Amino acid sequence: MKELILRTLTGISLIILVMGSILLGPVPFLGVILLVYGLSLNELFSVYHRGKVLPRMVMAISAGSLLPLAFAVLQYQWSSLWLILPAAFWIIGFLWSGHIFVGTLILFWLAIPLTSFYALGWIGEMNAYHPIFPLSIIALVWINDIFAYVVGSLLGKHKMTPRLSPGKTWEGFVGGILFTLLAGWIIFRIFGQYTLGNWIWFSLIIGSLGLLGDLFESSLKRKMNVKNMGGLLPGHGGILDRFDSLLFVAPALLTLMVLINLLQ
Repeated sequence: MKELILRTLTGISLIILVMGSILLGPVPFLGVILLVYGLSLNELFSVYHRGKVLPRMVMAISAGSLLPLAFAVLQYQWSSLWLILPAAFWIIGFLWSGHIFVGTLILFWLAIPLTSFYALGWIGEMNAYHPIFPLSIIALVWINDIFAYVVGSLLGKHKMTPRLSPGKTWEGFVGGILFTLLAGWIIFRIFGQYTLGNWIWFSLIIGSLGLLGDLFESSLKRKMNVKNMGGLLPGHGGILDRFDSLLFVAPALLTLMVLINLLQ
């Protein structure tokens, strides 16, 4: 019971921080996403010690600069060519470090997904920030995580990947998707943004790619022989343990939304 209370309080605090920043505007949102990126890097580096420190920092800083540059491009209509600069410096650090694994994770598992999530605030109309879509997406991601855990704990009997992630069950997976679909329908009814069919697709993508993100992080933890990526969030583990689903979901949804808007 004590663990459940601690987990719940931590989850509520995280929800207030992230969702509050989204509602407050693009600058607070950017600040929280940069904080998530920095803490995620710290967790990654704490469990992956190999490689020279300086080239890793070059990769980390250059990849992280995608976020403020994306803000400038989206909000102030800077040329998108500015986004090439972080990639160039990341390549320098990548070649210098000689460690393909950690360099790839920094850019493709952390920086690009978090930038994609941030960019969802400008979907639909350039040069204008709208909080509803990123707010809805993070809500659906967490609803999927919560109800997959709850349904799996109460009804789960059939293990999905006993060796990789013993807690994952097929019952939890289906339960998470069903509740995410319900939440997507509620969001559609309240805001009327996009079609019901779109929200069904969003929910299915979140349920399936969220699971893949979770399993991917589980494989990393097994590779690095750790239980959690960190201990910053009591009852949840580390920042990466809480945001692993979003890191797979955000780039896919951004790509889908760009396609939807182009076809409209």
